[in-house]
Amino acid sequence: MALFLYDTFPAGFLWGAGSAAYQAEGGWRQGGKGASVWDTFAHRAAPAGARQPQPLPSAPAGGDVASDSYNNLFRDAEGLRRLGVSHYRFSLAWARLLPNGTAPPSAAGLAHYGRLLARLRQLGVEPVVTLYHWDLPERLQDAYGGWASPALAELFRDYAELCFRHFGGQVRYWLTIDNPYVVAWHGYATGRLPPGVKGGPQLGYRAAHHLLQAHAKVWHLYNDHFRPTQGGQVSIALSSHWIKPQAMTEQDIQECQKSLDFVLGWFAKPIFIDGDYPQSMKNNLSSLLPEFSDAEKKYIQGTADFFALSFGATLSFQLLDSQMKFHQLESLSLRQLLYWISREYNKPKIFIVENSWFVSGSTKRDDQYEVILLFFLLAIRYDEVDVFGYTVWSLMDGFEWHRGYSIRRGLFYVDFQSHDKKFLPKSSALFYQKLIERNAAHFAEYLPSFHQAS
Repeated sequence: MALFLYDTFPAGFLWGAGSAAYQAEGGWRQGGKGASVWDTFAHRAAPAGARQPQPLPSAPAGGDVASDSYNNLFRDAEGLRRLGVSHYRFSLAWARLLPNGTAPPSAAGLAHYGRLLARLRQLGVEPVVTLYHWDLPERLQDAYGGWASPALAELFRDYAELCFRHFGGQVRYWLTIDNPYVVAWHGYATGRLPPGVKGGPQLGYRAAHHLLQAHAKVWHLYNDHFRPTQGGQVSIALSSHWIKPQAMTEQDIQECQKSLDFVLGWFAKPIFIDGDYPQSMKNNLSSLLPEFSDAEKKYIQGTADFFALSFGATLSFQLLDSQMKFHQLESLSLRQLLYWISREYNKPKIFIVENSWFVSGSTKRDDQYEVILLFFLLAIRYDEVDVFGYTVWSLMDGFEWHRGYSIRRGLFYVDFQSHDKKFLPKSSALFYQKLIERNAAHFAEYLPSFHQAS
């Protein structure tokens, strides 16, 4: 046990915190912002399955106000300064920059993100910018059917070009799309999340096909026209669970592989291996799964400069459909998942762009379970996995998608009842600040709370 009581991370390891526009920004009609599919979905009804704590956030609910980051840029920046992070991952709201989803752009939207980037530069915090974190402009859903339409790939490319031209000189790390599994499957197959289309598996697979095509277009756009002068890197944030066999039989082990193929491999294999879907999906889905032409396979293959991994509460135990587990056992082993990715996808450089757990919405400043999750990261030092950065999720409490305000995931507690959205560090923020400052983990300091919580 003594071997694991203390260890350092590699020199230059990137430490970050993250947020998503719809979860944190608020200001849903400020600056001429257009409506997104999440605005429409949240206004139509409370998120499915959300059990709100008492007291409830002041109306309007959904993400209309959320953490009110749109009006509290300097408050958020102060949180980043206190943590001492090297990077901040945030997303651009497509409908804030292009209210109709297409040109002309909003001057107010461009100015808002310009101010945020300028403040980060003053603090010496490097941005990691997500182009699309689930908040499709409603106009594009109404006019085209959203990601169910092949037209979205070119529209997404146009939006990305605007972002690269205006912000690319200040951004070294770009993420095209966050968690395309959730966007495609729960947006267009099950309808659990916006735009709420219950189109069944075939429409879900078609939407995913278009998301992959859109990602590839944006990567090639950057590679051909912006990389020579801006020198950045582009990837896509892929989320995954980890799965263990019910029994150590060949069949159960194969079912575990199939489970990972149907969630992570669905997107990772085309991008990181050969431009095509996993064989297990092709064998099992028959005519439901669209096909890539040989030219499309070549176009999609290799369209990521690093492996951007999301692991934690958003997918695991919440948005992973039971059929995707193939009767095997889901597990929260980040260490094992990292090892599998390294071997499955030819030892890519890995940037953990989202990692978290959650606590009850009634919890204020003591949240040991978020601290415990960081222990999984420490194991990477012993498996020769090339992880170069880590992003804790999230910087602050916010609107938690289908769970509403019933859970909290932030390092900073947000008082949703207060006018100025009072902002206080939790125990996990203090732990993370020490971890970053030392670039090392002192397990012995946290063993009592670890054993108590276990």
